[in-house]
Amino acid sequence: MPASKSLKAADKQKILKKLVTEMKKHVKGSVPKHNHTVLETVLYSACLENVSYEAADQAYSNLLDTFFDLNEVRVSSVAEIVEALGDVHEADWKALRVRETLQDVFEKNFAFDLEILKRKTQEVANKELSEIPHISPFMRDFTVQHALGAHVLPVDDKMTQLLKWLGLVEASATSDQAADAIKAGIKKSEGPQFCFLMKSVSVDPVLQPGLEQYQDLDPETDPFACASRLADLYKNPVKPKRAKSATKKVSRKKPEAKTSTRKTAKKAATKSKTTAKKVKKPTKTAKKSKRSAGN
Repeated sequence: MPASKSLKAADKQKILKKLVTEMKKHVKGSVPKHNHTVLETVLYSACLENVSYEAADQAYSNLLDTFFDLNEVRVSSVAEIVEALGDVHEADWKALRVRETLQDVFEKNFAFDLEILKRKTQEVANKELSEIPHISPFMRDFTVQHALGAHVLPVDDKMTQLLKWLGLVEASATSDQAADAIKAGIKKSEGPQFCFLMKSVSVDPVLQPGLEQYQDLDPETDPFACASRLADLYKNPVKPKRAKSATKKVSRKKPEAKTSTRKTAKKAATKSKTTAKKVKKPTKTAKKSKRSAGN
């Protein structure tokens, strides 16, 4: 925390309790309940990263409706999976992670099944999930939290940006570091609800222009005031910056007078006649001298 690196766990709990109370005023609903297997949770988490639950539900539903089964998804191109996911943020990354996850699981188990992770320790489960190509920390932690019931906080880039704006983590912190910085202030039973609220606030399009200004935050910002700062942002959201449109330079020179084609041609013809008249014909003396030279 920028101004609170030495905060005790009890202080973090007080800060985050006020923050949760404030977020609940603006976020409706609760943690969506999904009856997903471990592998399905991994795939869903790929769709959920940096977007809302509604957008993730739609993308995941599109994926399952487009392909016959998971094996068809595995052997499809990234471009085909992108098209299936639909209009979702970072669809290319999501498609790549979905395909690579299915490919890795199938090559290791000859089946689309990760239920064995439920019988392993959190450390081993973390390690095996981390070995999946292109899997992100958010996907790993979301799976461990929801499918395995461990006390971890899945934090993606948007949520990290929110935590930085609130002054709860360093401006240079990664998503893993951000999660570790606040974990002590959240009980295991409160983890899923807290992450649901954080995600909902972090992807709110009304708040985004303001949250993107986290780098302008005063390093000495009081972390105890983060809840009131969020309340102020809801009341007075920052207007998005308009993209500058390219302006055309208008010439100040006076336009040249246009002359008709007929007039131009007529002037040219007159000029050529005048030039022809000015050419002198050879005199008789010149002709005689020319003959004398020839003889």
